[in-house]
Amino acid sequence: AGGMLRLEKRVVVEVKRFAGQEIKVEKVVMVPVMAADENDIPTASSNNPAASAESSTTQKAKGVDNLLNELSRPEKLSTISKTSADWDLFKAKNADASLKEQLENQAMGKEAYLVKKDFLERVDGRRFELERRERDRERAKRGK
Repeated sequence: AGGMLRLEKRVVVEVKRFAGQEIKVEKVVMVPVMAADENDIPTASSNNPAASAESSTTQKAKGVDNLLNELSRPEKLSTISKTSADWDLFKAKNADASLKEQLENQAMGKEAYLVKKDFLERVDGRRFELERRERDRERAKRGK
């Protein structure tokens, strides 16, 4: 029997190492979750000693894995990842209409990087087309 698969937003806190310090980074991730049907609820049988022995060994393995994970050092965090996480945190804490409007205006203004880049690409394309037409004219003159 199959349950429905749905996505849920979860906040995951990861501990990373940056500049010799441990930093907690929060990420919002979408996690697939099986929606349990009423018939699909697992039941643990306490009468079966083999099943209880299996569960105790898996619990021991999980305990050892958890211990090893706790003993291992946190993953290093790059400067770009740290900056991105700090920016996301700042936007989340200061999520008001004026900030959003100011960021949108800044992103679309004359001084915005992407706007400048698009403009320069269009200018470069036009120059290339003009130069190509001039070269074609020169070739046509030589050919006659």
